[in-house]
Amino acid sequence: MNECILRMKGISKSFSGVKVLDDVEFNVRSGTVHSLMGENGAGKSTLMKCLFGIYQKDAGEIYLDNKLINFADPKHALEHGVSMVHQELNQVIQRSISDNIWLGRYPKKGLFIDEKKMKRDTIELFEKIEIEIDPNTPLHKLSVAQRQMVEITKAISYNAKVIVLFRN
Repeated sequence: MNECILRMKGISKSFSGVKVLDDVEFNVRSGTVHSLMGENGAGKSTLMKCLFGIYQKDAGEIYLDNKLINFADPKHALEHGVSMVHQELNQVIQRSISDNIWLGRYPKKGLFIDEKKMKRDTIELFEKIEIEIDPNTPLHKLSVAQRQMVEITKAISYNAKVIVLFRN
């Protein structure tokens, strides 16, 4: 049986005295897919934002790989293998696919960006998820679905253990 990779126990969060999350439990086993569903205002987004470090929880514990974690911000979450793909795309559409995947963390060769490595690494990621697009293609030439796949590829590029596909 797959072990539990993520455990959220007793998570609570309030905004201006209004309790949005009250003692929530959520577990994710390695290799599984989950869907959080509920009415608007049920707390789904808040729970995921607490996981990703966008919000700080008021109470509870989060364990990743059986280690207690509390991400200070999204960068901290990404560094520890938790990625989030937002529905609303925040991309630089004039730039290439590779540029968008590696933006802010370009592979370097000395002082310069290692374009060959960036393209090679992008192709390697695309092969894993069976995408056949030239990494040099500017994003504005892609369909919305293809641009979303670029965002998923970017999430995978962080060696994510947990990927949250986020839809408001």
